[in-house]
Amino acid sequence: MRLALSSTSSSGSFLRQRWLFVSIGVILLLARAWPRLFYPQVWDEDGTRNLPGFFQNGIADIIEPLNGYLVLVPKLITLSAASISFSQYPLISTLLAWGVTLAVFYFIATAPIQLHGGLLLALACLLVPSDPEVFGLPLYTFWWVSILLFVVVFWNDQSRDWRSRSAIIVLASLSSPVCIVVLPLMWVRALWFRGSKLEIKLALLTTLCAGMQLWVMHRSAGLLESRLHIHALRKVIPKFLGAYTVGNILPQLEWVSGFLLLLLFVLAIVRDPRSRVKWGMAYLWCAAVFLTVSRAGIDFIHQVSAGPRYFFYPFIVQSWFLLQIALTESNRLLRGVAWFILFIAVLNAFPVLDRKQDDLNWKAHLDSCRHYDRYVIPVQFDGHAATAWGLEMTKQQCESLLAKDPFYRPTDALGFPFRVISKAADGGLFLPKLVTVGSRNVQAGNEWLGADFGKSRFDGMVVLGSFIDSDANTGSLVVDMKRGDKLLYRSGPMRGKQIVEVLGTRFSATNLPAATDWVLLDFSNDLLPEEFAVRFSDRGTGWGEWSAIALKSD
Repeated sequence: MRLALSSTSSSGSFLRQRWLFVSIGVILLLARAWPRLFYPQVWDEDGTRNLPGFFQNGIADIIEPLNGYLVLVPKLITLSAASISFSQYPLISTLLAWGVTLAVFYFIATAPIQLHGGLLLALACLLVPSDPEVFGLPLYTFWWVSILLFVVVFWNDQSRDWRSRSAIIVLASLSSPVCIVVLPLMWVRALWFRGSKLEIKLALLTTLCAGMQLWVMHRSAGLLESRLHIHALRKVIPKFLGAYTVGNILPQLEWVSGFLLLLLFVLAIVRDPRSRVKWGMAYLWCAAVFLTVSRAGIDFIHQVSAGPRYFFYPFIVQSWFLLQIALTESNRLLRGVAWFILFIAVLNAFPVLDRKQDDLNWKAHLDSCRHYDRYVIPVQFDGHAATAWGLEMTKQQCESLLAKDPFYRPTDALGFPFRVISKAADGGLFLPKLVTVGSRNVQAGNEWLGADFGKSRFDGMVVLGSFIDSDANTGSLVVDMKRGDKLLYRSGPMRGKQIVEVLGTRFSATNLPAATDWVLLDFSNDLLPEEFAVRFSDRGTGWGEWSAIALKSD
């Protein structure tokens, strides 16, 4: 009876711990990426490469490389979410991405590894002091899954669990080239434990997976070309070490704080030169920095504004290294310094804790896609509508996918009365030639007596805009049009108060797109009448809130 009670008590304690860890992970992930859950979008190559690949190749697309290497886990998320529902793809794929992230968080917190810290190691991953670019997005789950390769490297010597490690090695290695830099440490483990056939088998498995990634990368011309230059190495201290400690709060101290952090790491190794853990952390940090610098170049990246994803691994390894010093160093002063730097690094994360994004109205664009011969559905690039990328689809593709979608209800969905044509050859120089609306079509009472901010001029064209002397100018104009007519449109970077209305129809008033460059608005929705009038209104009075159209001169 006592044994049964003890077993029940241990099981209950384990469940409480599990839910506690998961709850902490959910709270921190919400703090860093809540807009991505409440307003899910399709992002980057997930919309322009993974989804089209799934449409064309089906399940076989999971072995197709993306940007030169295999990304198995993001492809599996795309396959699963798109197979369930195309209309709900942003939400389903985001939920799957969050599930992967939280699973990685929990595994790091509970895995039997030589690193000290447990839950603190997992917290360090969610509190990296960089823009949360890789948080909560399907495409970037490979960054999270790859962290588990670091966990496998430091697996407990006494553990015989080969299933978990094998699964991690396969999933992570076929999702990211990080396996290539982890491979030497796997062979160090195999040689260190000379009598362990298991370690040799795991090293061979990693070698096989890394070889597959190298083969795919070799086939991608130019991917293996390094952007590492000797003169750039001097920037490593402020870019990675200094930016980690104070880069977001006191960037002027990046050199000093970075040098002190480097000195702490060196002292920790010198004081304990036989520590496999500390030497392993040092190697992983050098490898993470090398991957970043050789892939993206050190001159152009920044932990907030330019490629913040490239700081993810170096910052995590730095946090883990500091935790080893704080929890194992015998010198009280060094322990205190490590804890202090960790505390400052957490404060350094607060200015970049979350990231805003515009809502691109995925569902409304799917409604529109059914009413045009070809349609470009906007997908996020950096969170701003003005810089969105596009997923181009035919009417037949949209109707086929939505017909099989259990969550899609077409009813009276009209979509948008216009489609946006922005991907043009020759930098869009031919766009004015496609304009079919003349200035004589503008009705009396036009209040757009200005132009666009840049005072654009086109041969044979008239530019009418709300910008007269400032962004605060407002007004509207009405243009008579026919179905299939096209005109040029441009706006400031801020959107929300620029409205288009097709008068006398069932189409509701619609927000105009944010278009910092001229785009073509094509009013060819097959539900439009033959002739109609369109009112363009600009009600924005703040910075960047202006809009303009360009018509043929008569």
